[in-house]
Amino acid sequence: MNTVRRIVAASFLALAIVPAPFAQSKTVSSSDPRALAIVKVFEEKLNVTGLDVTNTFTLVQKKAGEADRVIQIQIYRRDSADTFTLVFKYPESEKGKGYYRNKDDLFLYLPSTREFVYRNRKDDVGSTDVRTDIFGKSDVTAQYWANLEGVVKVAKWDTDVVRLDARQLDVAFPVQKWYVRQTDGLPVKVESFSASGTLLRTTYYLDYKEVTPGRFIFTKLLATDALEKGQQTLLTNENISTAKIPDYTFSKAFLEEQSR
Repeated sequence: MNTVRRIVAASFLALAIVPAPFAQSKTVSSSDPRALAIVKVFEEKLNVTGLDVTNTFTLVQKKAGEADRVIQIQIYRRDSADTFTLVFKYPESEKGKGYYRNKDDLFLYLPSTREFVYRNRKDDVGSTDVRTDIFGKSDVTAQYWANLEGVVKVAKWDTDVVRLDARQLDVAFPVQKWYVRQTDGLPVKVESFSASGTLLRTTYYLDYKEVTPGRFIFTKLLATDALEKGQQTLLTNENISTAKIPDYTFSKAFLEEQSR
């Protein structure tokens, strides 16, 4: 855990900036073509359409005055079908739980009752600071109106700031600000707000891996809770494979089998 603490500390030093002021505005009902172009670039880079991806995520949640909490999950992802299966592997108290997403439908499997519970993108994985929507295909333009809010330097990078206002109810957060590097079009920071403008969470994309030319997967991510002081979750992504995944893996039946 000492290594994790050092990574967290270094991450804040590398990416921390003073949050841009939240501008209250009239109801947003349109997008800026320049902002849409920036979103299109990072979605094309982060959506690995044409590849299956298997990988292992380790989440380490820190809370003030409490021992670190560690969760390990296995992800099976197929962006061409907009689907994924997520299986909890550790700790024992979570083992066998999982998520199955098929396009807009997301289900949480509870092995204790052998039932699937319909969920939405607001679900925090294992009660951490990471939501389910980061694990699969991104479709920002279908969910949000996108508009530019200027240029901000994050650490050593000049970033375009894209503000996203929800255009549908089933979104992770009503308002988000994405800080996108001008050098390569990849996000380095995301601020998530309530509809009233309260900062709820800040997510730092610390590192990426290019899995095929022009397609990237993040390998380190830090999510910090703005309401609970000292609460944060560090996510690391390992054992990345792009081997073909059997179709059966993307099913409720497969998820049920993992708890037996």
